[in-house]
Amino acid sequence: MSFVSRIALPQRTCWAVAGEMRETLFWPCKSGKARAVMLLVPGNPGLIDFYIDFCTALHSLFSDSLDIIGVSHLGHTRFSDNRGLAVKRSSVPSLADQVANMVAVFDQIDADYRSAAQRPKMLLCGHSVGCYFSEKIVECRSDRVDRVFSLFPAVEDIAGTPRGRQLWPMFYPGVRQLAAGLVDMLVWLLPSAAILGLAGMSRSLSEDSARTVAEKMLHGPCINSILKMAADEMDEIGDLNEELYRRLGHKFVMYYGSNDGWVPTAHHKRMAATNTKGKVYMCQNGYPHSFVTTHSAEMALVVADMLREEMGCWEPVAVDTAPTIVGRPVATSGLID
Repeated sequence: MSFVSRIALPQRTCWAVAGEMRETLFWPCKSGKARAVMLLVPGNPGLIDFYIDFCTALHSLFSDSLDIIGVSHLGHTRFSDNRGLAVKRSSVPSLADQVANMVAVFDQIDADYRSAAQRPKMLLCGHSVGCYFSEKIVECRSDRVDRVFSLFPAVEDIAGTPRGRQLWPMFYPGVRQLAAGLVDMLVWLLPSAAILGLAGMSRSLSEDSARTVAEKMLHGPCINSILKMAADEMDEIGDLNEELYRRLGHKFVMYYGSNDGWVPTAHHKRMAATNTKGKVYMCQNGYPHSFVTTHSAEMALVVADMLREEMGCWEPVAVDTAPTIVGRPVATSGLID
């Protein structure tokens, strides 16, 4: 057994893209010759660590042929560079800044893989507002994106959704700074065990997710960046981009939740009527919008079904060999239109 084979996935690194340091997780295929490369674009908060279980489960089903690359959003997480030094930002990025740099991330990945003897398929997998990022990448790089998997896509009228109407007061500038300052004060005053307990008060977070929040997100500048991006989402993500989906809808495979406070079922109906070239599914298993904290393995099966159809070469995964949660097989994907 080689030393490289002993290194557990994902591999963690950071790299400079258009002047920004990007925290990155990488799941390389075993063969070293990927037939497909997937860029995972997170939602908000955009900590790529939230997606480790999901990407690990998905990668395990295609470990010989699929590379997965996931990046955190700018400013959303505390991390260190490859020398172990803390990466610090001097400004709070806007949504437009975030999108522009994510396009640059895609460009760099695409350029690196384009030199391969046989260019792999370039795939995007967006979650929540990450699907809006995916839209923007397709708009300007449509000839280089082969397929987009949009999970619980928050791509229209976020301010008008039930959750948007409930939470919008948190996103005002003064409130954002107050929240950031309060977090810094609590972290300074309280022991780490108490901070972890506060992070774990949300019943939707697993123990690992709560620890990720406590150690990587509960930091004033991170909170400010997260809330700033949310505020911009409220202001800037309005009407559905119907022109994009009528022109390039065939590139999209979309998966909506049946009870989603950020993406109401009316959004699914509108997308199904607009994007008649692509595939627009409604979940029949009740998976939540924030699936990464509770249903990672189940959603890995959903995306695995999408990937098998896309690649046209993998056999369906038997339930008894599918990813498991606490030793039990997960439910089948349940893709329906």
